[in-house]
Amino acid sequence: MEILQLKYFCDAAKTQNFSKTAKNFLVPPSNISQTIKRLEKELETPLFERQANKIKLNDSGLLFYRNAKSALDLLENAENSLKKSSEIKTIKINIHITRRVVMEVIENYRKLHPEISFITVHSTDEMSDEFDIIVTDKELDLPYLKTKAAEENFLLAYNKTIFVLNDNITSFELKNLPFITMGESSSIYEHTLRICNRLGFPPNIVLQSEDPFYIRKCVELGLGIAIIPELSWRGQFSEEIALKNIGESKRKIYVYKKYSMNEDINEFFAMLIEKFSS
Repeated sequence: MEILQLKYFCDAAKTQNFSKTAKNFLVPPSNISQTIKRLEKELETPLFERQANKIKLNDSGLLFYRNAKSALDLLENAENSLKKSSEIKTIKINIHITRRVVMEVIENYRKLHPEISFITVHSTDEMSDEFDIIVTDKELDLPYLKTKAAEENFLLAYNKTIFVLNDNITSFELKNLPFITMGESSSIYEHTLRICNRLGFPPNIVLQSEDPFYIRKCVELGLGIAIIPELSWRGQFSEEIALKNIGESKRKIYVYKKYSMNEDINEFFAMLIEKFSS
């Protein structure tokens, strides 16, 4: 016994006409008639009373219809439950870099799709395939779609009312100044060390924090100077903060997306790439 047989049978029971059922399934009427005959042969009993162009369930057919309809309903409910379980209503993102940019896209996306929620993590220790999206400057060995979204330079940020530096900043001016940076696992910390080492001195780090807002606040207060990412932190400082080039130091911004047919993940990914390219 096949599911299609049951579908044909239940529809014919409602239409009481093989031709109408054939139209509903876009098949020739002979297909319906032959399928029902095979079903009756398998069950070893007639299911319909046939009169000219009209059919009607007999007692056996009525009994079988009730059970067949219940079986089809159960299958449909099971299929719908499976589809719902595969629909992702939460997008999980590891934002290793460019938090502000990604959070802006999340905010804009939720205005369009308030039913979608997000889980965000900011850690290089969790670069696993449990995430739907990963934003990083690292090359990852994961079965994801990899897109180079942008490239950004690093700048020196300092309160110009407190620190007076020449236009052409030298390593001699910088080596004894207090540096503010993020934690040792961050990309900003890595670039701070790399840039200072290239200039010939280790940075005098006096304050570290995992919170970018706190770093910017400390720079505003003149507690130290910081090497900051140009694109990610654009527009986050007051006019008292000077932003200066400090040699050529760039990082690539990669967006990794898990291969998925989910429309929400794919749409968010497209919005994120567009944001980086604008």
